[in-house]
Amino acid sequence: MTPANKNYMGIGLAGLAIIAFWIFGMPAWDRSSLLKDAIAEREDILSAREEVLKKIEDLNEQYRNRANDVARISSIVPGTKGVAELVSTIEAITQQTGIQLTEITMGGDNKKQQEELQIISIELGLTGSYLSLTLFLDLIEKNLRMIDVFEINISRTAASETQTALNFRVKANAYYLTVK
Repeated sequence: MTPANKNYMGIGLAGLAIIAFWIFGMPAWDRSSLLKDAIAEREDILSAREEVLKKIEDLNEQYRNRANDVARISSIVPGTKGVAELVSTIEAITQQTGIQLTEITMGGDNKKQQEELQIISIELGLTGSYLSLTLFLDLIEKNLRMIDVFEINISRTAASETQTALNFRVKANAYYLTVK
């Protein structure tokens, strides 16, 4: 073999090696770079999920720490309408104050049916003294359930000549939550 043929043979083998690398090596190289990109993307997704799980754990911890506050709020603004409980509360307050409950009317507020905070409108007919009314309002204010008194009408009734009784019309709202 002549030196020129050896050179041609070397160039041919080098060319064949380049072509073989181009056909077999480059797709593997591209595939490995695509896999590196996919691994980086998966690591980003994994870290994002770990952050979300960490935030959920933090929120659960905060909820556990504030369970007493949540229980208090639930008792102030309960999750159910609880009309019977509301009537018994009002009746107990009237018995404590010595005021006489003559009438109680309850109804819902139809204007705000789509909102989470629902309203029960209450109208009370009461008979008693002014002092018993102030005591009644004080106990309503200190009651665990939130009751918002927004109107009081007072009229005089003649019970006897020595003692004057007053008639009271008290309008109030009580609230409850609806969970959607």
